[in-house]
Amino acid sequence: LAVVVRDGTWDDRAAISDVLLTSQVFGQVDADCVDEMYVETWQKPRADGYRWLMACDAAGSALGFACYGVESLTQDTWDLFWICVRPEARGKGAGRALMNTVVQRVRESNGRVMVIYTSSTETYAPARKLYEAAGFAQTARIPDYYSDGDSLLIYWRRI
Repeated sequence: LAVVVRDGTWDDRAAISDVLLTSQVFGQVDADCVDEMYVETWQKPRADGYRWLMACDAAGSALGFACYGVESLTQDTWDLFWICVRPEARGKGAGRALMNTVVQRVRESNGRVMVIYTSSTETYAPARKLYEAAGFAQTARIPDYYSDGDSLLIYWRRI
């Protein structure tokens, strides 16, 4: 699968929502949260605001996206807020291309550390595998954070 990673634009709003809702991981509440972040990016731009990347196939169709940004009140610490790839693109390089580009962009912005918050459920196992393959290490676990039986896992990497 040929994957092209590019910066997100305002016109990607519907595609991002579609990727989330067809992901078999996220639901409408998640899509609403991401949409709010997306709208804020374009309507209230800030230097420390959210950054968006799109992974597309050769025809330009959205395969996935990533959202990342500077963590407030830190010295050059960045967060990967969201990364999501359509089921048919998983294991074919789209997630890896997004992760590699995020890390590269953070490095170019003099990022020092990057952090990822994720779920401990089996649904998120492919995402955790992606993070670990990109050099992130699980550094914390908060039991029952999201709900009973669903712990928060925090991944970390020096950039």
